[in-house]
Order: sequence, then C-alpha cells, then structure tokens
Amino acid sequence: MSTIRGLIAVPVLLALGHGLSSAQEAPDRIFINGKIVTVDDYFSIQEAVAVRGERFLATGSSEEMRALADAGTTVTDLGGRTVIPGLIDNHNHVIRATEYWPNEARLDGVTSRAEALEILKAKGDALPDGVWLMSLGGWSEAQFLDSQENFTLAELDALAADRPVFIQALYSHAYANTAWFEAMGIPLSANADEQAAAEGLAARVVRDGSGRATGRLNGGFPMVEEALLGFPPVSPEAQVEAVKTAFLHLNSIGLTAVYDPAGVGIRREGYARIREIAAEGELTLRVYHTLGGSMPRTPQDAQDLIAEIEASKPFQGDDFVDLIAVGEIYYAPFHWDGTTEAMEPGEEDIHWAREILLASARGGWSVQTHAVQPATIDHLLDLTEELNAVHPVRPLRWTITHADNITAEQLERVRRLGMNVQLRSNPVMGGREPVFEHFGDAAYHMPPLRTAQESGVSYGLGTDGTKAAQINPFVTLWWAITGKALNGEVIQHQTLTREEALIATTRANAHLMFMEHDIGAIKPGLLADMVVLDRDYMAVPEDEIKEIRPVATMVGGRIVYGEL
Repeated sequence: MSTIRGLIAVPVLLALGHGLSSAQEAPDRIFINGKIVTVDDYFSIQEAVAVRGERFLATGSSEEMRALADAGTTVTDLGGRTVIPGLIDNHNHVIRATEYWPNEARLDGVTSRAEALEILKAKGDALPDGVWLMSLGGWSEAQFLDSQENFTLAELDALAADRPVFIQALYSHAYANTAWFEAMGIPLSANADEQAAAEGLAARVVRDGSGRATGRLNGGFPMVEEALLGFPPVSPEAQVEAVKTAFLHLNSIGLTAVYDPAGVGIRREGYARIREIAAEGELTLRVYHTLGGSMPRTPQDAQDLIAEIEASKPFQGDDFVDLIAVGEIYYAPFHWDGTTEAMEPGEEDIHWAREILLASARGGWSVQTHAVQPATIDHLLDLTEELNAVHPVRPLRWTITHADNITAEQLERVRRLGMNVQLRSNPVMGGREPVFEHFGDAAYHMPPLRTAQESGVSYGLGTDGTKAAQINPFVTLWWAITGKALNGEVIQHQTLTREEALIATTRANAHLMFMEHDIGAIKPGLLADMVVLDRDYMAVPEDEIKEIRPVATMVGGRIVYGEL
C-alpha cells in the first residue's frame, strides 16, 4: 500500500437502513439481539450487525439484519450481550515481548499477592520439565491489596524448585529462585570481600546480613538487560509459536490492534516474522509499528538513522502489518526524559534532532516522540513549529507519546500544529509516592485526561506495556473512568466518561495510526473487528469495568478468540 491511509476514502454505501445498498450481496454472518455499541460518529447503539467477508456490511435492528440474510448466512443470537469495536492499544511493545511469552505468567491487574503466587505456580506446573518460568514486567507490588512484601527465595523455590524462575517487576527489580542463580553461575552466599568484588548481575543481588541472596535483584533497566543475555535461546520455529500464543492472549483481553513503538531491545526480525505469519493468514492481531529498535545517542547514530529514514518508505504494508512512523526514541539526548526529570538538550542535540525530523518530514514519515515533562515538550514543539513552516506536519500526524505532564498551553500548540497525543495508563499500577513527592497535588492531574478531552486535540489511550506497564485495556478504561489505582487509591482527578474513554481506545487510536477508514468503529465498510463482552460496559457499576472479559473476539470477520 503506497498511499497514506489518511488520504484514502472508503466508498460510501448507499443508505438503505444502516448502510446496505440495493446492489449489495447478502451477509456471511449476522449477529442479532445484542447491544451493539458502534462508536461511530454519533456513538449510536444498534441491535444487530451484518458482516460480509472481512468487513461490516450493515447495522440496525434484528429484523432489518434478518431481512438481508439468505440461505447461506449464519445467524448468531447474541442473547442481549454487549458488543464493542475491537480495542486498540496505541503504545504496546508487543513484538519485544513475544520471544519468551510461552514461559510467562502474566500478572496484569492482579490485586492479590497470594493470587499472584498461585498464578506463578500454576504456570510453572504447566510448563515442560526444565523450561524457565518467567513474568517479565507488567506488574508492581504496589497493586497488591493483601501484602506488598517482596517475594522471597524460599517462596519461589517452593512454587518451582526444578526450574529457573525470573520474576520481573516493571523495569525496577526482579526476583529469582535457587535454580536461576545456579543457571546464571551466581553463588547464593558471598562474604564481604566477594560482594565488594562482584560484577555484572552478581553485583545486583540483594543479600541479607549473612551474605545470603534474598532472591531480589535491583538495578532497573540495566539489570534486566544483563539478565536477558543469560536467558535460553529461542529457535525461529519456537518464536513463531510464541508470537501466536502472545497474540491470542491479547485477543482474549479484547485487543485487535496495537501501535508498537519498537524500543530498546527489539529484534527487528520480529517484524519480518509477523509479516510471514500474516502472509499465511494466521495473524490474529493488527500491528502497526515504528522504525526503531535502538537508542540513538551520538551524531553517528543520528546519521545512521537519517540514512535509514531516507532509504525506507512508510505505508508499504497492509491492514494487518505496516511500518508507519519513526520513533518513539530517535535521539535520546534530545527527548528521552523520565517520570520526574526533563531533558535539557544542548545545541548539538537539538541540531541532530532537527536533522532527523527534517529527514522524516521530507520522506512523508509520521514521527512518534517520547516526551513526558513540559520542558522536554517545549523543546519538541519549538523545533516542530520551526520545521512546520517548511514542511507542514498536520498531514503526517506527528505524535507526542506519554505526555504525562503536558500543559493546557502546550495542548493548544499541539492543536494548532495538527499533532496528536498518546496518553498512557501506567499510573494504574500504583506506587505513585515518588511522583507525589516531586509534584505534590499536581500529580493528581497526570496525565491530564480531562484537559486533553476538552482541548480539541486528537488523543488516544494506551498502556506502555508489556514490561513497563500492564496491558489489559479494561483496566485502562476503568482507570480513566474512576481515577483509581489497582490498590483502590484515587490517584487521578481528571477522569473521562465511559463514552469518551471507549472512543479514546478505539476510534481515536485508529486515527493516530492512519486507520480510521478501516478500524475503530462498527459501521459499514470498516474491517469487522469487534468484541462480544460478558457484561455491559455501558451499564455495569464502574468498579466492575476492569473485570469485563470478552466472550469472543473477531478480527476481520473471523473469530480469533472464544466462540459464539
């Protein structure tokens, strides 16, 4: 596909009821007696929907959809169940996560330490002998209601004594069992001299007063990267199955598309692999991704990236897999800031960021920029306004991702430039004490959901999963609506309505990815991505929203999870 999708118009179906033309063929499937939350331009609620091939054909009453059917149409009675469009995560590092997915026990949204241990044990019991048990991020002790104590060496030995165990909490720290220490060649006990001389992972081990390992390793991102070097290799054949397993899990929580921003540690062959799976008709998740996989820090890194930008073209894929942007990290010294600290780039840093963004604009590239703090965002907007005078960025849909502390004034600058904002739900896991200590009550407005909603800026919701944050979209929706962390604490004073939050997780995210004419709503002509729910998102008590689970998930007219 060589044309930017945002410029492609879907043919308008002549209206006979809700989208069917007089010449239209009969649907392959109709779904009747449901509550179809279309998330169309009017947020209309319909009773039934018809699908032909991989696209929605029409919506309307059950009687109207029955009238479209012929002898070959499959009729499914939804029994009053609620249906929503397939959910879209606008910031999910899913390809980076697939390598060891079959080893993983995911703890996304789990609010009990005891339950977390049960999940870990059940996963370990289900694995073949000797296979490592892992949980690679997406959770934090702060989310547990019963106890937020460290996992201990004894606990992890008890749940899986015969296999290495590595349990990673976000990008902060990790826990391991005796078998893992043995596999890594790290002694469980070390005297004072040995501890002082320790290097690499051995220096990250937390020990008690006697020098014995507690099971915990500190060191944040560098520690995790060091640990990964010692993980068992995965064959290409096993990697294909890992991708399929990971994507099925995402389908099981209602996701049908993600915007993958590459990032540090990504193996680019992962994108080639999902293209191969898609070509075989076996991909169940749409993946739109960026040109990344490294962290440019030096002028030489910048020149290498510029050469790659100039040698590549965006939008050459299809509606299942496509390369659509540069970022989220394209020149770390310019924009890669943190939860509390801004970047203060020097003149050379700004120069190389300008060259990268200029090359992107010339090549017709969208750009995604990781920027959290107002000072960092100001540097970005100053540079973008400068470039916009030469190469307008509005049609390129450049985005600021995370933007936790973006101000109302900056949102107005974003609106005038025609840029977009990707907000994330990672505060939902709790552990916000450092943020409140740094910013005070202003932390209740990070990210500024209501301000963004009222600004007129195009924005959407994502997670920043799979390691740095949880990935369940219903947890994200619950957080955006209630303002609560998983531990029940109110951490967000700027909340959204159910309608606003659902739009920000479907139709709005489709726009960010140039896919608004294909996904993001249930309406005629769009790809038939939808989720049938076990309860009514629009009506259940707010605190039940995070507990919603799909009964079935459909991608392109094919049920990829569950059954109806």
